[in-house]
Amino acid sequence: MNPETQKLSQLLTQETLLATKLLELMQQEQNVLEQGLLEPLKTITIDKADCLDQIEAISRKRVQLLFSLSKAPSTVERMKDYIANQPQPINESLTLAVENLELALDKCRHQNSVNGMVISMSQRNVQRNLNILKGTDSESMTYTQKGQTTSIGKVYGGLKV
Repeated sequence: MNPETQKLSQLLTQETLLATKLLELMQQEQNVLEQGLLEPLKTITIDKADCLDQIEAISRKRVQLLFSLSKAPSTVERMKDYIANQPQPINESLTLAVENLELALDKCRHQNSVNGMVISMSQRNVQRNLNILKGTDSESMTYTQKGQTTSIGKVYGGLKV
């Protein structure tokens, strides 16, 4: 394996390891978000930012390396072009490394969507609770003395927040 190919392989492996670490952090973030814990969330956020910075730095190195190895117009095409021109065992190894990176990044995207949904649900619950306290929540119902349902806002007229 020539030095450029070895360097590309190392960069892909490092990027995959960092993407896996990012996924683990995002899974921890989901648990912390669901529990509503603030302190661990701060630490995870800092660790995620650091991990993303490292991924970005390695990705830039990979793009620069590919720019020097292939004349294809885009980074993806350069990678495919370079890998396609490698002998068979190296071609398979690099293809597997790219697939592993893509899989790890897809898992990160999915986890990011899950975390976004958890945050969105938390925000809706906070807003709903605030509306209940203000007496403006038309969805919350209670029973009157006659057994009929009515909006909490109509019964209590809202609370000062």
